[in-house]
Amino acid sequence: MSIVQLENSDLRLVVDPQRGAGTLALYGCIDDQWLPLMPDARDDACDLACSNFLMMPYSNRIKDGAFTFNEQPYQLQNGAGHAIHGDVRQRPWTVVEQSDLALRCAFDSRSFEGINWPWSFSAEADFILNGPHLILRLSLLNSSGSPMPAGFGWHPYFSRALTSSGEPVHLHFALDGAYPDANDTRIPSGPLQPLAPHQDFSQTRALDADNFLDTCYYGFNGGSITWPDSGVRLRLNATESCKHLILYNPTGKTYFAVEPVTNANNGVNLLAQNDPTCGTIALQPGEALTAECTLSLENL
Repeated sequence: MSIVQLENSDLRLVVDPQRGAGTLALYGCIDDQWLPLMPDARDDACDLACSNFLMMPYSNRIKDGAFTFNEQPYQLQNGAGHAIHGDVRQRPWTVVEQSDLALRCAFDSRSFEGINWPWSFSAEADFILNGPHLILRLSLLNSSGSPMPAGFGWHPYFSRALTSSGEPVHLHFALDGAYPDANDTRIPSGPLQPLAPHQDFSQTRALDADNFLDTCYYGFNGGSITWPDSGVRLRLNATESCKHLILYNPTGKTYFAVEPVTNANNGVNLLAQNDPTCGTIALQPGEALTAECTLSLENL
């Protein structure tokens, strides 16, 4: 299946079902000008494979790729680098439904050999344009015969500049706390802690290019990204199951990431430690975990 483009008068979304149902580009139309809300991964100058990818059946990292669930130990591949972001983002998905404004893709782990997960699972991903709103839905089904730990999330990158190089970008996300990363591994080194000043966007402020962040937060309840010089705001909201947010602001890049996810980094090990904010759940056979994320474009 070829690349799919959805478009209305407000938004233009490009998705590649063969590349993990990943987003290649998202543009917003402001004053008759199409602006790159997300980097266009099709551009030669862009070093991203996708501007938004799906993380399933867990998001972010699992320490050493090892965990215990229901008193059974498991070892994933890629343990040396901490198994990361699940195992669907580089695999082809099947287009189930498609129109000018909506796309549904499906994935079944039983159709592939070597899936890096001990349980079989299936998934659906929806992309829907509704006026200035991009609605993203995910559903993860445990298709195995025993309970499995489960979580997922979206990994969207956003452009630092829309209309002029070096323009400021502001964030506003009121969050309860962040997991400490004392070992600089993105693996929580302790329970949730109050926000450090450089992590705190509870009041709208600039995301400075030199403020490196790769931080797992808890307490996500919506927020916004604003490009004041371009007169653009993008509001992000998600369903209750997405209580975690990852902010990734790499230095020297033209993009940053704001990732709504259901589980904390290393969530399956935090679950084994009875961490109340881990977000990882035990999904029963035949049971599904679902969530929805909405990006809403506003002209200031």
